Amino acid sequence: MIKIVVRILLICFPSSWIGAKDIKLEVYPAPNGITKSHNFIVDVSQNGVTQNSFVYYSTPLDNDADNAKDIQNQVVRGINSNPVLSEFYADGKKLPMDTEQSCSYTCFSFSGKVQVEITGKESISSFKILPSSAGIVGEVEEGALTFSLEQPQKLGIVLNGDYLNPLFLFADASEVGVPDKDAEGTLVIREGDDCEALKQDALEASVVWFEPGVHDIGVAFQVYEGQTIYLEGGSYLLGTLHGYMAPNVTIKGRGILAGDAISRKSVLALKRETGFTKRIVERMRYHAINMLCAQNDSSWNAFADYPGMGCDYLVIEGITIASPRQFFIRATGVPMTIFNVKMVGSWPYNTDGFSGIGQANTTVFDCFFHCNDDAIYVAPNNCHVHHCNFWQGNNGCVFQFAWGSAPYTQGGGFIHDCNILHVGHVEEANNRMVFGSRKRGPGDIENVHFKNINIEGPVWSLIRMETNGGGELGSFRNITFENIKVTGPVLHKSTVISSKGKNDDESSTSWIENITLKNIKINNEKINYDDFIIGDFQVKNISVK
Repeated sequence: MIKIVVRILLICFPSSWIGAKDIKLEVYPAPNGITKSHNFIVDVSQNGVTQNSFVYYSTPLDNDADNAKDIQNQVVRGINSNPVLSEFYADGKKLPMDTEQSCSYTCFSFSGKVQVEITGKESISSFKILPSSAGIVGEVEEGALTFSLEQPQKLGIVLNGDYLNPLFLFADASEVGVPDKDAEGTLVIREGDDCEALKQDALEASVVWFEPGVHDIGVAFQVYEGQTIYLEGGSYLLGTLHGYMAPNVTIKGRGILAGDAISRKSVLALKRETGFTKRIVERMRYHAINMLCAQNDSSWNAFADYPGMGCDYLVIEGITIASPRQFFIRATGVPMTIFNVKMVGSWPYNTDGFSGIGQANTTVFDCFFHCNDDAIYVAPNNCHVHHCNFWQGNNGCVFQFAWGSAPYTQGGGFIHDCNILHVGHVEEANNRMVFGSRKRGPGDIENVHFKNINIEGPVWSLIRMETNGGGELGSFRNITFENIKVTGPVLHKSTVISSKGKNDDESSTSWIENITLKNIKINNEKINYDDFIIGDFQVKNISVK
C-alpha cells in the first residue's frame, strides 16, 4: 500500500459557536468486528500528536437482498453502454462487471488546527476534492495530496477518477450539548449489554446513553416521549430506532446507527404481503429512524400540519446513519429539526434520505446525503433545507416534490445553498433526475423556491416536473429555480408535462403553471427553451430568464 499524505488545516469556529476555547481533536475508537476500509487509512494530527481515525467501509455486496448483485451490475452496464459516462468513469474503457463499488467514511471532531494523512492503495495520479464550490485547492508533492480547510466540512474525495469508491470525510466542529452521563434518569448501555433485557429500564429513562462499542438494538428499538438518545462517539448501533406518538425526542451524538445486521430480504418479503398492517406498518419499522403518528396505522402518507398529531419537536443531530435497508429517516411531527446528520452506504432501492411527508415547519441543514432513492422530500409546508451536501446513487431524485399524494395543498419550501457532489444515474427510469416529481392524486404543490444549488456533472436529467394519472389530480404552481449551476454535461432534456390521464381523455384537473427558471447555467451557458420538453396540455407561464 502506497502512502498518500493529505494535510488538512482546519480553522475552528469562534468559541461562541463551538462552546470551547481550548484546541481539541477527538477521534473515536474502532468498533470490534466492524469492516474496515481497505481503500483508505486516515491519520489525524494536532500539535505533533497523531491519532488514527477509523475508516468504515460499505458495499452493495454486504446487502443480502436477492438483487444485490443486480444493483452492482446495473451501474456497470449503464456506464459501459453510454459513451459520455464511459469516458467520465473509465476513460472510455469497458468496466468489468465485478468492478468494486463502495464508499469509505470516517468521522472526527475538532477545534483549532489539525493535519490529516490519507493512505490509499495506489499511487496518486489525479484527485478531486468535492464539492468544487468549496474552493479547496490541493496539490500533489512527492506522492502527497495537500490542502487546507478554513472550517469543518463534509467532503467527498476521489482519487484517480474512481467515483465508484469514494472517501467521505466528515470533519465536525467540537461537540456541544452533551448530556450529563451521571445525572439521575440516565441509562448507560455498555458494549455487551442485552438491549432486549433493558427495554423496561429504557422506558423509564430520560436519557439513553450508548457507550463506544457495538450494540445490537434490534429492529424498532423503542424511543419514548421526552427522551434523549445519545450515541457516544465510537458507538455502533445495529438496528433501527422507532418512536410512536413520541414528542420532544432528541437523537444526537457522534456515534453510528447501522442496518448491517438487518436482512433486506425480510423487508422485500413484507412488500409482497397482503394487508396494510404487514405490508406497510410492519415495513415502516425497518426505516433506520422511524418517528410516526397514530395515523400511520392506516396511512403511509399521514398529514400533520400542527402539533399534537405525531412526534413533535423532534431533533436529530450529529450522528451517522449507515447502510439502511429502508429510509434513513421517516418522521411525522411539527416542528422537526435535522442537522449535521451524515447518511451513507445507501445501496438498495427504497433507501430514501429524509421523508417528512405532509409535515409543517421542518428544517434540515448541514447534512450529508448518500442515497440510492429520493434524498429529500421538499413539499412539506414551510420546509427549509440549506447548506447540505448530496452524493446521489443510480436511483431516485435528489430533490423530490412528491411520489404519491397528499389530500391538502402543500408548499412554502425554501431550498438553498446546497451542493450535489455527484449524480450517479446511469440508466433511464421514471425518477432519475435532480429535481423531480412522480405526483399522483389530489393536493396541490405551490410556492417552492430553489436557490444557489451547485451540481457536479455529468447529470442524466436536471428537472422533470410531471404529474401522473388522471381525474382529480393536484397541480404545481409558483415554483422557482434560481441560480442553479451545473458543471459537466446534461445528457437529457428537462420536462414540464401535465398528465392527461391514463386514457388520454383530458379529464385531468392537473395544471403546471407559473414556473420560473432564472439564471440556470450548464457549463457557464444559460439554458433556454430548447433545453426543455414542455407539454401543450394544461401547462402555462413557463419563464426562462
